[in-house]
Amino acid sequence: MRIVMMTSNYKPFVGGVPISIDRLAAGLRERGHTVFVFAPVCGDTRGIDDLYTFRFRTVRPLQGGGFRLSQLFDPSIQRIFPTLGADLIHVHDPFLVGHLALALGRKYHIPVVFTHHTRYEQYLHYIRAYAAAEARARDGHPVTAGLLRELREEWLPAWVAAFENRCDAVAAPAESMRQELLQLGVKQPVCVLPTGLPESAFVRDDLQAARLRRELAGGRTHLLCTVSRLGREKNLDVLLRSMACLRERIGGDFRLAVLGEGPERAALEALRDRLGLREQVLFCGMVENHGLAAYHCASDLFVFASRTETQGIVLLEAMAAGRPVVALDAPGAQDVVRDGVNGFLTCEAGFAPRIAGLLRDRPLRQAFAKAALRTARRFTVGEVAREAEMLYCTAKFGRMVRLLPPALAAR
Repeated sequence: MRIVMMTSNYKPFVGGVPISIDRLAAGLRERGHTVFVFAPVCGDTRGIDDLYTFRFRTVRPLQGGGFRLSQLFDPSIQRIFPTLGADLIHVHDPFLVGHLALALGRKYHIPVVFTHHTRYEQYLHYIRAYAAAEARARDGHPVTAGLLRELREEWLPAWVAAFENRCDAVAAPAESMRQELLQLGVKQPVCVLPTGLPESAFVRDDLQAARLRRELAGGRTHLLCTVSRLGREKNLDVLLRSMACLRERIGGDFRLAVLGEGPERAALEALRDRLGLREQVLFCGMVENHGLAAYHCASDLFVFASRTETQGIVLLEAMAAGRPVVALDAPGAQDVVRDGVNGFLTCEAGFAPRIAGLLRDRPLRQAFAKAALRTARRFTVGEVAREAEMLYCTAKFGRMVRLLPPALAAR
């Protein structure tokens, strides 16, 4: 098949959506498919793009989150697309790019598949107008607060569901997200299509891991790790407060390495300092995805506080290195963490006790590590590419049926 991926969020920006697209494209190409990517102009792409990547202009980026407002009237899109002989469009954005994909699908009579990557209502604060209205609501304007709540909880989810019902098939990163979409009223076929793990995620470099552990732990006995964009929706303030509780339980003989960048870094560093955690919490900045495995291998545990994940690929990457996970009991984490088997799911109050218990119980940590690795093995890039093929066939068959005369389609 000749597949066109369309997105408003792509490398060199580092995030879940670009990683998911890149790995799926690689898996599909390994299986003999041709995959093109249409993505926005975004920084310096030298050494990143190839002959199968096409960039379109954008109006401007949002405040954060990696999303960019697409210039849908960029003539290069209309010029290039018909030359590709596309069999299917896989779109990764329900907004401007999503509607462009639907228009191209109608024009060239090819199916459109959509992946619902995230809970979009959790990212509204990156829109300047919404952020301004939110500030007004905090200042004591109940009408504004009520309207924002309706937008977040009703209007936006309904709008996204309506978009998905115009597609030929829908992918959800995890079963919990699939169930949410069905409850929202999505009628089109919905399958689970997680982000796959490359084989490099399972490769251990013990020498590099030992060097990193010495560097990051700074002589402390225990090293924890988390990987997250430093955004408000990632709940990292809860994680920092849990580290303060952990210090009360086990003393200061540990360190947390926070890998990632984002707009909340300064605020989080200030909170760390107010909590007196300068010696326990180290902000390491952005680490390239191919280098994450060494950080995981250097650590004892992976900890995670986000409530907005639809799959939690960073959890699986840690598990691929054989690291148990302690995470807040929330969608995304629930799909990969088996409580008491490969890690713990917990409430905010239980975060520090669970971490302390695992750090003290080496045999339990080792048992969790083996189970974590078994879990990660179910999510390889090759397995996900095979699932994508089945989804694409479903979309193509469904479109063929809809094009049949009603009497014939009913047979």
